Amino acid sequence: MREKRKKMNAKNQVLMIFLPAMAASLGILGVFLLQRSSGASLIEIIVNYATELVHDVGYAGILITMALESALVPIPSEVVMPFAGFLAWNGKLDLFLVVTCGTVGNLLGSVVLYVLGSGPGLSLVKRYGKYLLIDESDMERACVFFWKYGGLIVFVGRMMPAIRTVISLPAGIAKMDIRKFVAYTFIGSVPWNMLLAYLGWLLGENWATIESYTRVLDYVTVTIMMLSITSYIMYKKIKLGRRCEFLEKI
Repeated sequence: MREKRKKMNAKNQVLMIFLPAMAASLGILGVFLLQRSSGASLIEIIVNYATELVHDVGYAGILITMALESALVPIPSEVVMPFAGFLAWNGKLDLFLVVTCGTVGNLLGSVVLYVLGSGPGLSLVKRYGKYLLIDESDMERACVFFWKYGGLIVFVGRMMPAIRTVISLPAGIAKMDIRKFVAYTFIGSVPWNMLLAYLGWLLGENWATIESYTRVLDYVTVTIMMLSITSYIMYKKIKLGRRCEFLEKI
């Protein structure tokens, strides 16, 4: 049994090195072929596509996507707001209206989640949250923060990744005063949206410099991403295997 375990561990160690390296090599090859066929870097293609998409949906689109994000639909504000800020830099959108629409959207989506929390929201999220990429541990952490710090965490939590999208749920469960909830949500969402939009503005100001390095950044980004994904998958697989071995001994 011990000998079998040693062989399994040795095999896992080889796979932990071989698979990430293979995935990174395939990623690099993919980037090379993409750059050669399109004449542009992957980063340029993504930036151009994302900015055109945000420009097409306009202010209403920003408001709707941010509302959906705050209602637990997996649309990251970290993508929407920076590209909206980038468009504000080149004059296609107004920075003040970008931040305003993003903040109002956050408020609307948060109120929806608050109402769900005061009803069947928690059980629904526990049952179906995985389909919306909601990590149950983030939700539990948000509940713990709310019970510990009260309504103030609604304000602070708006600037905390992961927590910011689920904090409305425990507020609804606790039936926090709706006026305080609205005020804390709106005020807390402003700095976050301003920061993300300003990062997009900075991207625009420095785009000429960044653009000259995008081809190299393609390789670095894809390599890191492929190594991270495959390493994580292998880690989970090995962890699951060890757990099964432990259960077999019981």
